[in-house]
This record gives sequence, structure tokens and C-alpha cells, in this order.
Amino acid sequence: MDMKSNLLELEEAAQRISDGLAAVRIMVIGLDGSGSEYTGAFHAIWDYLSDAEGAFQKQLSACLKTA
Repeated sequence: MDMKSNLLELEEAAQRISDGLAAVRIMVIGLDGSGSEYTGAFHAIWDYLSDAEGAFQKQLSACLKTA
């Protein structure tokens, strides 16, 4: 496989990660609505992973432009 094909496959994997983060965000909203003591912990995980996913997407886009 060439570099462009590998990056496109990586982009598909990144989308699955993004979908998972959306599911965690929904869990945070549900926990917050129920007053759960775990809301803050799940929010911290979502926030951290969301920032990492954003940075990953930015770098992936840069790689796709140069490939």
C-alpha cells in the first residue's frame, strides 16, 4: 500500500474514535442529568480524549495534504 492509502485507512479509524467520543459525551450528559458522582470523572476523560482527537485530526489532515 502506498502512503495515501494508509492515511485514508487511518482516517477511517479516526472516525471510529470520534464516534466513540460522541458516545462518551452522551454518557456524560446522562450522568450529569442523574446527578451521578461519576460525572466529573467521565467529563475529564471525554475532555482529554477530545483534545487528543482534535490534535490527531489536525495532524492527519496535514499528512493527507502532503501525501
